Amino acid sequence: MPQSTVPMDFSSATAALKRHQQSIAEDRYLSNPHARVHRVFTGSEHSYQHWQRDWPRDQCVTVAQVCMGHSPLVAAYLHRIAHWDSAICPHCHSADETVEHLVFQCPAHDHARRDTWPVDTFTTDPRRLWSYLERIGVVTPPLPDRE
Repeated sequence: MPQSTVPMDFSSATAALKRHQQSIAEDRYLSNPHARVHRVFTGSEHSYQHWQRDWPRDQCVTVAQVCMGHSPLVAAYLHRIAHWDSAICPHCHSADETVEHLVFQCPAHDHARRDTWPVDTFTTDPRRLWSYLERIGVVTPPLPDRE
């Protein structure tokens, strides 16, 4: 934080420190390689954005993991954390299976992608993303609540 020779009262110094910490956090977030995927899916730069409150927790967690790029649904993540032998896409065998590849590029899922987002009208609706993940068979529909 730049130093100033002008004296500053405590509340001004606290506010300046908070602004400086916020700018550092924003710089770190925007340089994060997974931030671009998160912004595409959520339409937000804020990682704390809430989605569907009526979804089961595991469904929310799965969508959040996909949006952040840290999903056990993709081989590249499993390979990176040493739970999988290869990062190659098991569906098309042509590239590393990242979230970006799974959702936007995998030729094995072109039909499901077109059904979910017709005529290149990609939306950031988490319900559509979940529908797409169900169509390609990487998730199963949540069980209905038992009362």
